[in-house]
Amino acid sequence: MKGRRGAVAVDLGATSGRFAIGQVEDGAIRFEIGEQTPHQVRTERGRVVWDLDTLLSIARHGLEAAQAGFDRASIGIDTWGVDHAFVSHQGELLGPPVAYRDPTHQIAFDSISDHQPRLYELTGIQRQPFNTLCQLIARRTEDPTLPDRSRFVMMPDLIARLLGAELGSEITQASTTQLLGIDGCWSAEAFAIAGWPVPEVQPVLPGTQIGSSGGVDIVRVGGHDTASAVVGFGTLTDRDLFLNVGTWSVMGCMLDAPLTSPEGEAANFTNERAADGRVRYLKNIPGFYVVNRIHEELGITETVGDWLERASDPGVRADLHDPLLFNPSSMAEACATLAGKVPDGPEAWAGLALFSLVDALGAVPEELNQVTGRSFDRIRVAGGGSRSLAFCQALADRTGLPVVAGPVEGTVLGNLAVQFLAQGEYPDVATMAAAVDRSVATHTTLPRPRE
Repeated sequence: MKGRRGAVAVDLGATSGRFAIGQVEDGAIRFEIGEQTPHQVRTERGRVVWDLDTLLSIARHGLEAAQAGFDRASIGIDTWGVDHAFVSHQGELLGPPVAYRDPTHQIAFDSISDHQPRLYELTGIQRQPFNTLCQLIARRTEDPTLPDRSRFVMMPDLIARLLGAELGSEITQASTTQLLGIDGCWSAEAFAIAGWPVPEVQPVLPGTQIGSSGGVDIVRVGGHDTASAVVGFGTLTDRDLFLNVGTWSVMGCMLDAPLTSPEGEAANFTNERAADGRVRYLKNIPGFYVVNRIHEELGITETVGDWLERASDPGVRADLHDPLLFNPSSMAEACATLAGKVPDGPEAWAGLALFSLVDALGAVPEELNQVTGRSFDRIRVAGGGSRSLAFCQALADRTGLPVVAGPVEGTVLGNLAVQFLAQGEYPDVATMAAAVDRSVATHTTLPRPRE
């Protein structure tokens, strides 16, 4: 690769992080995963916090790979949403980032229940206790001096800063906070509810260089991993549904502007920004978390995909939205309780897991049709779940829509694509999307005729 231009995508998830090394070849983006490292939260001073040292180490290894592999290279960072750390006005880090699962966020969430309808009007963001707004209330309650002596920095911007970039706010991450107005600027009223000063600098779109380190450009990409994953789909039309499915699922469609109707709020749809400034109108839904937990507990030795291929319908379902399934000591026992029946054998267990997941996802297309007034022609599926032919077939049968699977690594692909846009490889977003289309092999599963 030496002598050529390339890019490194750092993709940090809630249980592991990795980097991928990519370049443009024959008009398509090609890449390989360079390293994947697990990480986990820990308890420090009574708070659940992230292991920032491990996350930063993954990014630094990616930086080293960029330096070693190319004469000219960039690096971009994406993570999950909502989480952040605090830095002083002099730029010093004020402790590790608190994780979204910390129980104090639920207490803060409960304290602002009367404000939630207005917050949806202002921001279009779903009600969730882990939203950044609730986290800021929790931190202010613990330390009333914190708002005056610090600023909050979202995770991708924090990692970039620690690599040598300038401080700033990227809009796809900012849109997960419940603090960004539907006009794309920080909402003064939402910050007032949080009891926090409005940041002086407004969030900006991805696709620009924000620093360099060791000869490698640091590029602001779609910092929210789902925003990068949506870029990784390539061209999405008004009649396409997108579904990124892994441990959790995100399903929705693209809009030109936020939609904050009462119907959308009641259905818990959320308006998050896309890397090109449009809106990812979506819903967060359980994904393969339940499936993987049952597979592990039952001691199934074959792969999850092979196990699901043998699924038989047990005739009962578990509601995957039920709080009982958030983190039970036994996922199999919890699902059996909700289903009212213990499945008879591995095939029936596979059926309970698979069809419960598909039922949770299958209701969303009709909800989107009713809320947006659109009809949809197909479901584009990316992420690890897209590998499962059984899942794709069950989803197609449940919705009556063709399911187009691929790419598996949509987040990495989208991260790299925005970097190449920033490098000047593509003159505009449409050209970038066309290049992503050329980079992905897809497989279409058609719904079977209903009896």
